[in-house]
Amino acid sequence: MILKNHFPKNSQLALSLFVIVAVSALLSSCAATSVSSDYNRSLDFKQYKTFAWLPKTHDPKNDSQFDNQIVETNIKNLASGELKSRGYTVDVDQPDLLIDFYVEVQNEVDHVTTPVYGYAYNYNSYNSYNGNYNRPYNNNIYSNNNSYYNNNTYLNNTGMPVVTGYTTQNVPYEQGTLTILIMDRKTNDLLWKGWSVGVVTDETSFEYELPSDIRRLFKQFPVPVIPVPKTK
Repeated sequence: MILKNHFPKNSQLALSLFVIVAVSALLSSCAATSVSSDYNRSLDFKQYKTFAWLPKTHDPKNDSQFDNQIVETNIKNLASGELKSRGYTVDVDQPDLLIDFYVEVQNEVDHVTTPVYGYAYNYNSYNSYNGNYNRPYNNNIYSNNNSYYNNNTYLNNTGMPVVTGYTTQNVPYEQGTLTILIMDRKTNDLLWKGWSVGVVTDETSFEYELPSDIRRLFKQFPVPVIPVPKTK
């Protein structure tokens, strides 16, 4: 038996489908965003009624695609909506809570291991009289009942590729972290911190995920959403 790195036509389709599924699964796993939070569990967050955002300054020359005035406005609008839905109101003069956020993007490398496929050929002779494959030898060592021939890992009569090894590739990507901080204005103590982590590719995709990420973040906030009364 010898191994080739090419496949017959009926195997190429199966291998192509496998590669497509594997790549799709890899991209899906990379694209998933995780959210976490932590807070002071000794406090009653319902004692606070108002909030305001800490001011930020932006220089268009130094802004990045993930940290600029447009991104800031969208994050503040989404997070403010979550707080308002829990009964908090904006007070820019004497707020109970101060809100801040920051976005970090770091270069990371993922190590992806994938199988290498080959096609198995057997050292069998073809009998033109009966159309069957026969063993080249027919003694006790090379008989059809020999366990080596019957249990060979690479023996493959289905026309499908077999795994011949594995290769590891380094895949660079950018990992973005959005962190939202909520502090007591009077004491300046940090009360709640929520953060989401995920792969980022460009500003459009980053902002597309913002509503879902911020909504999931505030689901972990200790004050639940106030139900909207049903209208008759």
